[in-house]
Amino acid sequence: MKYAAVIVVNYLNPWYTLSLDERITIEHEHVFPAVGAFVKRGGEITPVRAIKYGREAESFFILGFDEMDNYLDLVRELRSSHLLTSGLAAIDFETVGLKEAYFAERDKDRSPGGVV
Repeated sequence: MKYAAVIVVNYLNPWYTLSLDERITIEHEHVFPAVGAFVKRGGEITPVRAIKYGREAESFFILGFDEMDNYLDLVRELRSSHLLTSGLAAIDFETVGLKEAYFAERDKDRSPGGVV
């Protein structure tokens, strides 16, 4: 995979007013299709559920992909999903980078000790 990204999804207070079944339904109807489409287009994704101080939970996704359009499609789909548009969650942070910077090999001889 050429690119790596992290997307942090923060669940907001209204999310916790829903029953567990309602939350599962929303994720299955509005999040999993976007994630599944991303994978079918060649992306890799590792979902992580985490506890955040001061909040019940958040999720973050570690993604790998070769085509930036694939990532942008996923972000568009998530941002327009019921989960985010209804105020149940928000994407608090996202970052994208090259998995292996193109200049790492070129610059290895210039770094102290020859190590990048």
